[in-house]
Amino acid sequence: MTAADERTTRRPYHAPQRLAGALETRQRIIDAARELFLADGYAATAVRTVARSAGVAEKTVYLQFDTKSALLKAVVETAIVGDDEAVPAAERDWFLDVVAQTSLEPKLQRLVAATSALHERTGAIFMMARGAAAVDAEAAGLWAFGKQGHRADMTILANSFQAVGLLPPGLTVGWLTDLLYVLIGPETWQLGRVELEQNEQDYVAWLYASLYRTLGGSLAQDGDDVHREDTPVGDCADGNPVTREVGGSA
Repeated sequence: MTAADERTTRRPYHAPQRLAGALETRQRIIDAARELFLADGYAATAVRTVARSAGVAEKTVYLQFDTKSALLKAVVETAIVGDDEAVPAAERDWFLDVVAQTSLEPKLQRLVAATSALHERTGAIFMMARGAAAVDAEAAGLWAFGKQGHRADMTILANSFQAVGLLPPGLTVGWLTDLLYVLIGPETWQLGRVELEQNEQDYVAWLYASLYRTLGGSLAQDGDDVHREDTPVGDCADGNPVTREVGGSA
């Protein structure tokens, strides 16, 4: 075999360890950026400061993320779904599970559980990103794009209610989309959990009751108190049980 033949038949070089190292470096940069953005704010955090905190050169950060706003996007997406892969929320298992439910109570239970779990781990990051959007044009574009995506997701959810006959007479998919957009959004979580100082169970109970009553359910039946003892109502997106402090069957 000639040298030329050997070159043409040689197997491609794969470096799984190098790939794993690159992914670990990427995650370290995201983690450092998250901590700094939350502590000091997006505008006040320089890329070189992120690099120093992550233990890498500034050039390495830019090899992974073209711009500072791209790094912000990765921070937000990792907080939402646990990674920054380009998989929309509407294609994630928890979202598909909510859409697939055909009865009001389990559908709302799963939706409320997933919403609470999401905001508990991302609420502070969403508020940081919203603040960044107020002072940075690229961040503002990312925020607007994210809100458009949120509305599109709520439209999918609203259509899933209509498809199984859970939309009350006289109400439209557009109306339910607006309702879900407002009630499930991070701004409403911020109002309840931070400004009104609701604990997590109170927020879950309020959100479930608001959606359930609006869609025709009756929470206080047979003399039940709306705020009774905790009752398990389902699992969060991360598999942990969530409780509801409302009357009615679970």
